[in-house]
Amino acid sequence: MVKRNVEVEIFGQRYSLKSEFPEEQVKKVVAYVDGKMREVAESTKSVDSLHIAILTALNIAQEYLQEKGNKEELLQRIKDKTDRLEEFISLKMG
Repeated sequence: MVKRNVEVEIFGQRYSLKSEFPEEQVKKVVAYVDGKMREVAESTKSVDSLHIAILTALNIAQEYLQEKGNKEELLQRIKDKTDRLEEFISLKMG
């Protein structure tokens, strides 16, 4: 895929990003990160952008790991139900 330059602003700082993803998707990610940084800044009352960025990264990592765990749990539940259904069908057919 071709990488394109995308001009963005995160927490008041302008960045020129190269990405192979569509510009609309990059801007959605940027808007999410910017929003999370603003939430952290508001809740901590910190003005140190590095401190805010680190706390934001930790918050986003926590969200990601929580969602990953939820996905794994859901996949296991689906597998368990599928196994039970296959066993039921096997008993009825056999």
